[in-house]
Amino acid sequence: MKKIAIFSLISALFLLASASPALAHNEIISTAPEAGATVEAGMIPITLHFEEAPLNLGPNKGNLIAIADAQTGEQLGAACAQIIGTDLTTTVDLDKSGQYKVLWRSTSDDGHVASGDYLLTVENNTNYKTGAPGNQCFDENGVALKPSNQEPLSTKKASGIGSLEGLFVGIGFIVIGSVISALLIRRKQRTSSKDYE
Repeated sequence: MKKIAIFSLISALFLLASASPALAHNEIISTAPEAGATVEAGMIPITLHFEEAPLNLGPNKGNLIAIADAQTGEQLGAACAQIIGTDLTTTVDLDKSGQYKVLWRSTSDDGHVASGDYLLTVENNTNYKTGAPGNQCFDENGVALKPSNQEPLSTKKASGIGSLEGLFVGIGFIVIGSVISALLIRRKQRTSSKDYE
C-alpha cells in the first residue's frame, strides 16, 4: 500500500515538473482592440502584445492572425502577421456589422506553438464598403495571399481544458487509478489469507 502511494506521489510530481515549462511559455499580455470591443467598420489594425518577441520564422510562417465570422466560423481572407518587437500586428478590412473572431497562432523562442481567439463586434455607421473583406495579407512580392493556399487557423471551439486544468485531470486519474489498484491488491490479499485459514 505504501509503495503504491509513493509511486502515485512520484508520478504526480513528475507531471508537475514536466508541465511547468509549458506554463511558462510566451504569454499574450493584451490585445488592441481589446477582447469584446466594438469597433467601426473599415481598415481595422489588430495588435497582440506578448511578454517576449515571438520567434521569427519568416514572412507568414508560425506567427499568424486571421479573422473569421463568429457565427459561421468562416475565415475571411488569408492568415498573416508582422512581428514588431513583442507585438504581432495585422490589418483587417471589414464592412459587415456583426461579431467576428480574431484567431491567432504564435511561436515562442523555445519553439512552443500557442494559439487562441477572441471576439470583436463591428458596427457600420458610415456605410463603408469593401470588395475584399478579411485580413490583408501579401507575400514578399506584394502579391495577395489566397486562403486556399494555406491551412486556415482553427475556428473550432476549444474543449475548455487548458494546460493547467489538463494537468490536474491527469493527476486525478493517477490518484484514482492508484487508489483502485490499492483496493484491489488489499482485497486479493484478504482473499488469499482466508484461503489459508
